[in-house]
Amino acid sequence: MRILVSYPLLDLGGAPKTAITLAKGLKERGHEVFFFSKGGGMYEDLLEKAGILLISAPHHSALPHMYHLSGSAKRLLKKTIEDLSIDVIHVFHPNHCFLALMIAPQKDIPVVFTAVHFLKPFTYPDYPGKVLFVAEEFLDHARPFIGKHAGEMLVMPNRVDLDRFSVDIDWSEFAREKGLPSGGTKLAFMCRLDISKDKSVYNAMDAVAILAGKGIEVTLAIAGDGPLREQFEKYAEGINARYGREAVKLLGSVKRTPELLAWSDIVIGIGRSAFEGMATSKPTCIVGENGLAGVVSSDTVKALQYHNFAGRNIDTPRDSSVLAGTIEEIMGDRDLYEKHAAYSRKYIIENYGYRAGAERLEKIYEELLAAPPLSAGQKRKAVVSSFLTGYCRSLSRNIKWKIKHILFGKKPGDEIQDGE
Repeated sequence: MRILVSYPLLDLGGAPKTAITLAKGLKERGHEVFFFSKGGGMYEDLLEKAGILLISAPHHSALPHMYHLSGSAKRLLKKTIEDLSIDVIHVFHPNHCFLALMIAPQKDIPVVFTAVHFLKPFTYPDYPGKVLFVAEEFLDHARPFIGKHAGEMLVMPNRVDLDRFSVDIDWSEFAREKGLPSGGTKLAFMCRLDISKDKSVYNAMDAVAILAGKGIEVTLAIAGDGPLREQFEKYAEGINARYGREAVKLLGSVKRTPELLAWSDIVIGIGRSAFEGMATSKPTCIVGENGLAGVVSSDTVKALQYHNFAGRNIDTPRDSSVLAGTIEEIMGDRDLYEKHAAYSRKYIIENYGYRAGAERLEKIYEELLAAPPLSAGQKRKAVVSSFLTGYCRSLSRNIKWKIKHILFGKKPGDEIQDGE
C-alpha cells in the first residue's frame, strides 16, 4: 500500500511522535509511507532516519493556526495524492481531516482519522470512515456528537518505539551535557509548559521541595517548553535557593528523551511521557491536575489507561506530600522498585508496541480498501459537510480571534486547542 500520514506540525508534543512512530511501523512492514506536515520541526529527523519522505505543507500566512485553510496546502495535497498514487490517507488532527475530505472521497481514497486528544463538540463531517481514539475516555466523550456521522469508532492506544525507549541505554554523556548528577534520587518529568500542565508541574516541584527538606539528595529534571517556562524557572530558583542545591532543573526542549528517561530512577509522567517512561522500565508516577493519580501497577493500570495515563482518574486534589511520600517509599524498597519497573516494561510491550500497532492499522486499511466505493451522494456529503464544518466554522472563529489580536493584543489561537 501507498500510505499518506498527515499531522500539522513536527514540533514538541506526543501527537506528532505517535503519528511518526506508526508511520515507521508501516514502513517496516513493506508499505510506501509518506508524511504530510509543515517542515522544519524538531522531529523531522525521525522521519529521515525512518526513510519516510516528508511533503512539507505550507500554513496559512494570515491565520497560521488554521492549517487547512491554506489554498496552497490543498493544492499540494491534491498533487501529492495524484503523483504518489496514494491508496490511504491517515490523519491525526481534525483540521487535516477536513483538508483530506475535501479531496480524497472524490478519488475513492479512504481517510482514517485518529483522535489523539479530546475532541471539542463539533459536527464531524458526514463521512462513513473509521475514527480511532487513543483512549476509551476520548471515544466515550466524542460519541454523542460524532457517532452518527462517522463509520466505525475504535480504540487504538498510542504506540511507543520499543527500540528507542528500552532498558540499558547509556545516559552518561547526556547527563554530563545537561549538568545532571549521577547519584541521589533522580526524577524525570516531560511535558509542555503551559496552563494545561501547570498544576502537575507545581505538584512535582513541591514534592521535590519536601524531599529536599528532609535532607534527601533529589533532582527533578523537567524537559519541555512553553509559555509558562519562565514562570516555572522562577519557582524552581526559589526551591533551589532554599535548599542550597539544584534540586529542580528545567532543561527546555529535549530531543534525546530516551537518555533522559534512562538517567532517571523514577519517571513522573502524563500521557505519552508516561508510556515512554514505562518502556524504559522505570517506576512511573502519573501526576495529573489533582496530583498523584497512581503509580503504574497491576492494581491501577486499568483506571489509568482509560484516561490515557493523564491522571483524570482522581477527582479530589492530592497534596504534593502524597507524591513525595510515594517517591520515598519506592526508592527505599528495592523489591518494590523492581516490581514496578518490571511491570511497566511488560505492560508497554504487551499493549503499546508500535509494530503491533502498525499490523493492526494494516488490517484496518485493507478492510477499507476492500469495501464498496462510496456512492456519489456520500461523496458529496463528505465534501460539503467538511467544507461547512472545517472551513466556514473555523474561518469565522479565527477571524474573530484575529480581530481580538488587533484590538486587544491576543494572539490568534491563544484559546484554540488542537481538538477544536
